[in-house]
Amino acid sequence: MRGKRAALVVLLCLPLTACFEEPVREHLNLFFAADGAVVVTAVQQVAEPERAQDNPELAERMNAARDEIESGLDRWSRRFQLLEPLAEHFSLERVEGALRRSVHSAALASFKEAVQVLEADGLSGDLQVDGGMRELQLFPTGGSRATSRQRDEAERRLSGWSGEVADYLGALIDLYSYLDGRPDRAVPCLAHIFDKHEDVAGSGPLAPAEGELVRRVKESMEEVADALIVTDQGAYSLNELTRLVYDPFPARLTVVVQGTLIASEGFIQRGNTLERPSVDAWSALVALQGRWATPDLVTLTVVPGTEDMQPDPDPTAIASLPRHFYSKPTGAEVEAAILSELVPKDVHLARWRQLGTASDEAELATNGGLDLIAEAEASVPE
Repeated sequence: MRGKRAALVVLLCLPLTACFEEPVREHLNLFFAADGAVVVTAVQQVAEPERAQDNPELAERMNAARDEIESGLDRWSRRFQLLEPLAEHFSLERVEGALRRSVHSAALASFKEAVQVLEADGLSGDLQVDGGMRELQLFPTGGSRATSRQRDEAERRLSGWSGEVADYLGALIDLYSYLDGRPDRAVPCLAHIFDKHEDVAGSGPLAPAEGELVRRVKESMEEVADALIVTDQGAYSLNELTRLVYDPFPARLTVVVQGTLIASEGFIQRGNTLERPSVDAWSALVALQGRWATPDLVTLTVVPGTEDMQPDPDPTAIASLPRHFYSKPTGAEVEAAILSELVPKDVHLARWRQLGTASDEAELATNGGLDLIAEAEASVPE
């Protein structure tokens, strides 16, 4: 049985950090080609069967996801059946016989067809073409994938987790208050928090009072990180549950454009790739950085995702960051703040100058459509 200690091992960036990777992941990518075509790519990933361990509910969830993908009954296959693509590609990847990943792409003549995929899951959109400029707007239309039982569970767990976040912030504020008077002890204390005291020069042993401060921070960080872990009880992490309840489009959504991005609002931008931020508990916690204490050690050193995505905390670098802290919050105050962040943005906007000639609808030969799909799939961010 995976207990609380496992979460702390995860937090300290040991091999079990893969547990931060969600067992079933969905990713929709929109690729806007220079000639007006749009390629919609749905990527679904299911963790290895061993991930479920002795959790029958999680095993059932993962098995159901594999079966639906294999039979073409998953939500994305059903969405794609409504389309009339210029070209289409579908592939499955298996490891030791178990389905691990599927990729389904459709090249469409215009964005109007792509909207059909979005609207089935709580988003809509509009694309304006004006000469060489294009402007995309995405906006929520409501809805939720969560069942009433999942809503109740999310509310209950979120309330308890808010108390754990408040405890963590209280412990962090106590540590920072101590370090205000002893800034020379910042590196040793942080090195012990991240179990790097044997590697950091001059960290040395902690005084008893310092050891107690560090212990409280480490244990409370563990509790906060539990939001990303599917425990033995249930099939979803708290973070997944809150996304199902509060995010009208709970799959990851990215946009790639062939052109020069001029402006974006509401998206996270990386080059020509835009990502719609998810609406969930962890994103809310990240948004609250600095409200009560900074730097926030949890969101600074832990991210939802695979082992290779986890930051490698540097105690010396973190110790050099300016430290600020305010009054300790209560669990109710933290919960209210998190709930205020669990609201989808009214609009996501992207404006870019295209590379090719503008057109309302593209016409591609079959092979040209498949070539475009291959280019689009290669552009899907990890």
